[in-house]
Amino acid sequence: MKLTADQEKAVKSTGNVIVSAGAGSGKTAVLTRRVIYNILGENGSSKVNLDELLILTFTNEAASSMKNKIKKALSETKELKHLIPFVDSAHIETFDAYAQFVVTKYGYKYGYPKNINVITSDI
Repeated sequence: MKLTADQEKAVKSTGNVIVSAGAGSGKTAVLTRRVIYNILGENGSSKVNLDELLILTFTNEAASSMKNKIKKALSETKELKHLIPFVDSAHIETFDAYAQFVVTKYGYKYGYPKNINVITSDI
């Protein structure tokens, strides 16, 4: 997929970035290329480790798709193939899954128990 000028800017920008667009607009392609771009250190600064990235989505399906596309991109880059096993443990997840991670990990500082569970509307 050929990226637009704005998409290229999102891939190559430094610091934090929010990619927000409609369905089918190429968000996943942009984020996947941005991950590879930063891991390779092509932004002129030091390389970024996979565990330093936080990629949040709204659905489990989108998070799964993002992980699969990142694995595929890593597999196509000889010097990054060794990172494929680490993708599943990276913070590529939904907003609510990340919030639960933070509360579970750091909630003790506020007196919350470590065994916090999410109550779904199905109950």
